[in-house]
Amino acid sequence: MIKILGLLSFLVLLNSLEMQAQNEKLYYAFDPLCGWCFGFSPEFEKLYEEYGDELEFEVISGGMVTGDRVGPIGETAPYIKEAYKTVEQSSGVEFGRAFLDHLFHDGSHVFSSIEPSIALAVVKELKPGEQVRFASYLHRAVYVDGLPPVEFESYVSYAEKIGIDRETFLEYCGKDEMRERAEADFQRSSDLGVDGFPTILYSDGGELQIISRGYTSAREVSRRLNAVRRGR
Repeated sequence: MIKILGLLSFLVLLNSLEMQAQNEKLYYAFDPLCGWCFGFSPEFEKLYEEYGDELEFEVISGGMVTGDRVGPIGETAPYIKEAYKTVEQSSGVEFGRAFLDHLFHDGSHVFSSIEPSIALAVVKELKPGEQVRFASYLHRAVYVDGLPPVEFESYVSYAEKIGIDRETFLEYCGKDEMRERAEADFQRSSDLGVDGFPTILYSDGGELQIISRGYTSAREVSRRLNAVRRGR
């Protein structure tokens, strides 16, 4: 009887620890057109590799380029011509020649956060476990491959990499519900107190804390996150 009670106590404790871990969540507030988020992508993937089995991860689109900000890259983001060099030097990522050609010579690609955020909403619906990887793919499509951000076709090959076929992906991208979810993410980002990208937030199921703002190495984010978790 004592052994059985001991086993039952152990199982209750184990279940409690599992429930506690399940309550922990890491939010990544980003934007598909944020250059610093592109630089941070490899770091966030490292965090996912380290904590993916312990914490729930969610990527939230911030809606950085919407409304009056939408327009040809040559008009809406001239600062990138200088800023991209700083991102490369700080993070080690490289902007692709195809993107730089559009930036410096063509400038006709329309920059809008809406369409890539819809694409992410589709992935969160169909393949939620792949949202971290797909967020990085969105940056690669724009900043490495130089594909037009406002065309869902730009993201088809990356959707296929995570197991979503072309027809299904494009069908879902055209659904009003997916646009509404993207716009809901924009509002959530604001409601969470995010005022810049990238931002990492941690929740233990109750209290929500900002772990980092702006480009931060995975090692530093991990250090801060571990300190917060130890203080639970």
